[in-house]
Amino acid sequence: VAIIGGGEGATLREVLKHKSVTEAVVLEIDRELAEICREYMPEWSDCTDLEGSTSAAVTTSGADDANDRDEGAHAKSCFDDERTRAVYEDAFRWFVDRFGDDEQNEDDGARKEDKFDVVIMDALDPNTSIEIAGGLYDDTTFVDSLFNGLSPDGVFVVQLGKSKMITDPPDEMGRFKDTALMIDALGKAGFVSIHTYDEGHSHFYMPWSYLVAFKDYKSRAAWFRTAPQIQIELRKRLVETRSGKPVLRYFDAATMIGYQLPSKAQETVHCRKEDVWEDEWNECNELIGHHGIHNLRASEYLKVGKSGLGDSAGRGLFATKDIPMDSAIAHEGSSLSFHFPPLTWSVIDKLREWARKDENYEKLIFVDDKISSVHTYAEGYGYGATFLGEPNMAVESGIMLFMNHGCNGTNNYGQETDLNEMSVDLKSITEVPEEFTFRGNAPYSPVFDRNWRHALNLGGYTLRDIKAGDELFTTYLSLAGNLENFKEEVMTLRRQCMGEDVGIITQYESESP
Repeated sequence: VAIIGGGEGATLREVLKHKSVTEAVVLEIDRELAEICREYMPEWSDCTDLEGSTSAAVTTSGADDANDRDEGAHAKSCFDDERTRAVYEDAFRWFVDRFGDDEQNEDDGARKEDKFDVVIMDALDPNTSIEIAGGLYDDTTFVDSLFNGLSPDGVFVVQLGKSKMITDPPDEMGRFKDTALMIDALGKAGFVSIHTYDEGHSHFYMPWSYLVAFKDYKSRAAWFRTAPQIQIELRKRLVETRSGKPVLRYFDAATMIGYQLPSKAQETVHCRKEDVWEDEWNECNELIGHHGIHNLRASEYLKVGKSGLGDSAGRGLFATKDIPMDSAIAHEGSSLSFHFPPLTWSVIDKLREWARKDENYEKLIFVDDKISSVHTYAEGYGYGATFLGEPNMAVESGIMLFMNHGCNGTNNYGQETDLNEMSVDLKSITEVPEEFTFRGNAPYSPVFDRNWRHALNLGGYTLRDIKAGDELFTTYLSLAGNLENFKEEVMTLRRQCMGEDVGIITQYESESP
């Protein structure tokens, strides 16, 4: 873990409460400040109550300030902990020198550095009204070095200062203009998932905002963990205290769940940006309370019947009235979907695999039967997604789930696409084509973070006029989560469209007694 700033030791103290931390590097430009804080505010860097916090003989780069420390004894100050290395240099220059070109500089005699798993910036927040704060993000050199200095699944955390108010102007125009520069720089550097959250326990007289940025999209899985997952992880990784008191004063699983949801002010201010409204599809217009959805049509415009795709096609969805082009259908039920979070879906998937092993199948056939019903229902009527960092499933609870796939680009509902299951070149693609990815996957979107649940099932619009009695078709290619699932879905749909295979629901129902 690298801590930029933090010479008073409070951030270091919190970091050392985690057993997983093998080294904490404090990069503080002002050595005198650190010494004053240690003398006059010792409680800020007090590690005396932490079990396992032992002293090292030397903990700083440069001069040895070990003083009269007894190596191996219990550390009184967190700066004495054997996992701590204090470096009294300009942290920004330190990072650029070592990681500016994604390679450690070994020619100038600089110490070879391993990449960090976490970088915490506890120095100038982006809203500090001095020139250096904005300059750090206007020139992306420093941010690029941060990205390069992190491990493949590394995390960057920074304080943003006072929380936004719902009356604030767009970031680019007001007191948060440097925050906007920083978020833009983080995205350009390669951070794929950026989130902001408010914290009210900081004793700064008003809530304080923070930002966390993930280098790998899969790291979102840690951010979106459930409360039980978080609580178990905390129990595993936190050290015990010598006094027996809780090691964390304000933080627990329920608090973390609150961080997952940005404030309404964050969302509102974000939607005041001009470029948010430049695209034909914009998250603010589409996701917040369904505002701007034109020609909203309720579910009474539809009925379920025998699909016209053939005897093996099963059920289909038909219009009971004429529906004009560009109509959204049944969006009022988009928030009522069944959602299988990553942990739930993983348990179902693994239990099904376990029950189907030869040594288990005959004596546990009832397990496979029950699990297969749920698994088939989810895969047959739902779709996979990875926006929570790991595979998860969502299934519509209303009539829209009966809409079939339109072969060879014959879909008349959803989103306009140039590709279909027959035209996709599986040999050349290296990622899911953009037209089939969820449009809320921008690196930073407080709108999506607040509205992802109903955004999953917003579906799309009628692509042409639909007459009463016509069957509605969509494209199932937009229902695959990752590249592996996308390629598998393409091959499955090809077989079904050529009459060589049937859908998973039809197959399951034909095999059921």
